[in-house]
Amino acid sequence: MIHQLLQEANNGFFAHRSMRLDFLKNCPQVIPILAQWLFEEWHTYDASVTQEKLINSFKTRLNYDKVPMTFVAFKGETPIGVISLRTQTDPEFSDYPATSVWMGSLFVVSEERNQGVGKELVKFAATIAKYLGHDELYFYTSAPTRVDWYLKQHAQILDKRTFHNHLVIVMRIPLKDLYELQCLNPCN
Repeated sequence: MIHQLLQEANNGFFAHRSMRLDFLKNCPQVIPILAQWLFEEWHTYDASVTQEKLINSFKTRLNYDKVPMTFVAFKGETPIGVISLRTQTDPEFSDYPATSVWMGSLFVVSEERNQGVGKELVKFAATIAKYLGHDELYFYTSAPTRVDWYLKQHAQILDKRTFHNHLVIVMRIPLKDLYELQCLNPCN
């Protein structure tokens, strides 16, 4: 079923823009590129982030049907965006349900931003989380300037806390509300 949802996303938003979305499992050769993106974007927020850690983390997300999993957006053969679903094992988040699913690694290359790619990646991640039986999709950001964008994606602010010596804003997207608003229910 996840393959079918991926095909639907490709037939919709991505194909109309000469793009495609794929499982990282189908293109593990792009892992170093993804790790470089995330390192450059977030190493100033978290000094413990290294490219090697990011590469190893992506290698654990090579799944088709279970969390953790990662999806990569391509334009031609060039990766342009990424999003992951994972569990949260950091002790700083132990007050959240152990079975919760978390969105992470959301990134779109600068030349493709403001064209809806990030929004579609979030929408797709929410679709997969819902299909996997989750009612909420959690995530956090260390960039306060991005909070308004997430709020436009139907996210809600839950908490502010310290994580890796930085303030992060913990958010969630209630999937039931998202599906009612955007008619994304994959179960029909």
